[in-house]
Amino acid sequence: MHPMEHSAYLALRENATVLEADGSGDKVLLLEDGTILKLFRRKRLISSALLFPYAQRFADNIEALKKRGIPCPDVIATYRIASISRDGVRYTPLPGLTIRQVLKEHGESAPLRAELGAFIARLHDQGVYFRSLHLGNVILTPESKLGLIDISDM
Repeated sequence: MHPMEHSAYLALRENATVLEADGSGDKVLLLEDGTILKLFRRKRLISSALLFPYAQRFADNIEALKKRGIPCPDVIATYRIASISRDGVRYTPLPGLTIRQVLKEHGESAPLRAELGAFIARLHDQGVYFRSLHLGNVILTPESKLGLIDISDM
């Protein structure tokens, strides 16, 4: 992970759109160049995140998925941003629509349901256990392939 000075963080997030936030602050930012900055905070003083930061887990999970041929985002860099007590991962998002968006726009379809079931079975066959699997974390790409996003919990 690369250390990021506060001034560099402020410059990076300038004109960003906050995609997700909670009571502790920003969590996901869409940067001006179209990349994503996902921020992670350690919730407890003593935590496995001390040795294995969430941002690095995210990046490692992407590498593991890519080795298995599963479409997912492309990592640009991981950061330790001490000034805001956060770690971050910057990545290029996986293009496409979430299954939730597809269903909302086009309604349910038997072929999509079968494809999703086969995709989940393929993940399990390849040793991937994705604890946050839901219709908002599976993407249908423009090439009609299924892929994963938000893969911290894998």
